[in-house]
Amino acid sequence: MGKVWRCAVVGPGMVGATHVKVLPKIGNARMVALCDVKPENARKAMEKAGVEGVPVYESMGEMLKKEQIDVIHCAVPSGGHMEIAVEAMEAGCNVIMEKPLDVTLERADKIIAAADRLGRKVGCIFQNRWKGENRALRAAAEQGRFGRVAWAGCFTPWYRPDKYYEEGGWRGTWKWDGGGAIMNQSVHAVDLLQWIAGPVRRVSAYAASRIHASIEVEDTMSCSLQFESGAFGTIVGTTAMFPGQPVRVEIGGENGTAVSEAGLKMFSFREEKEGDKELRESLAPSAAQAGPKSNPAAIGAEVHQKNIESILGAWERGEEAETSAREARKALAIIVAMYESARGDGKPVDVASG
Repeated sequence: MGKVWRCAVVGPGMVGATHVKVLPKIGNARMVALCDVKPENARKAMEKAGVEGVPVYESMGEMLKKEQIDVIHCAVPSGGHMEIAVEAMEAGCNVIMEKPLDVTLERADKIIAAADRLGRKVGCIFQNRWKGENRALRAAAEQGRFGRVAWAGCFTPWYRPDKYYEEGGWRGTWKWDGGGAIMNQSVHAVDLLQWIAGPVRRVSAYAASRIHASIEVEDTMSCSLQFESGAFGTIVGTTAMFPGQPVRVEIGGENGTAVSEAGLKMFSFREEKEGDKELRESLAPSAAQAGPKSNPAAIGAEVHQKNIESILGAWERGEEAETSAREARKALAIIVAMYESARGDGKPVDVASG
């Protein structure tokens, strides 16, 4: 029998509650503790997930002293990730981090450096990599089926009401959110884009808050980009387009085009392969998936579970996770460059390598 990972969730609020929900379903994981500065959040998450008997702590330091923990699941506001990760690793724990890795490259690099220094592992949650349609695009790209890629892009045309920012307190701030529609919502699509189409070389972006007057950050950004391959692309993210639509990732070139949007919307190549027709049928978009995207709590627990299982499985084999800290840094580097460009009124900015 393999290792059973003793896990604790820090920040079991909105997205942290998804960890509370899926951990009991993972065979090689056991949830041994929860921690939140507002303990009632942890108790609500347990009640909603039908979980009982897990101790709740208000202080992570106290929890680390009293419990034997292998993995800290960090789901606190983004701007607090580095401190949680470093404290956990210094206490002998590995870390599973909700996106983004942190809100600046300096802070992300401190996480990576601490992991290297202490011999710990850090994995990040980018659960949309485990959706079948996105893995189909990635596989086609790896197989070279697009030929020379001309263009690739991602679109996150979502909507959030003012209440979303007001209730969170930390949302819509530079310190804790690290940005707006791009850093918080679109980071998943940005990760998919670079994972499928390859490294981004340079960006040119424009951003503003179009309808949310009270937030410090953007609710809408549009960005042109160039990949290392020479292909061109686009990144669009917003929380200002009522009622919200599904995320779209598209890639195309001389030999084919594929689109992921609430399923596999298009998967067409100059040379059809065995299994293409069945793939299109099995992953065809559904009306349920294509509904309005205005509810931040509508997180797919199944792919979250697959992401966590993949991380723990890799660690058990002594490998880095597919979504390791260094891999998670790639999307962050693109986004940081986008913000720098937008502050310079669209000036071209090179993406920092890690």
